[in-house]
Amino acid sequence: MTIKDVAAQLQVGWDVIKDIQMRDLQRRFARPRLRQLRIIALDEIAVAKGHRYLTLVVDLAMRVVVFVGDGKGADALDPFWTRLRRSQSHGAGCRH
Repeated sequence: MTIKDVAAQLQVGWDVIKDIQMRDLQRRFARPRLRQLRIIALDEIAVAKGHRYLTLVVDLAMRVVVFVGDGKGADALDPFWTRLRRSQSHGAGCRH
């Protein structure tokens, strides 16, 4: 069902349903846990016609994005490495 359909079914405004959905997504995906992270892939993508870049870290086993960094290159990954160290998830195959 669409957000509009759910809102009509429950007789509430669409913004109420949208807010519930947004809170649920943030709760589940805002800060993925890094403890089980073992195999990652990195990618840099261009947005806004190549004038802005994002660096993505993907958990290959779970098939989820675990980090989006602003910019490209090693500096864009600094916040990710900091979070990874804090999570104490350094496995034998995880190096920086």
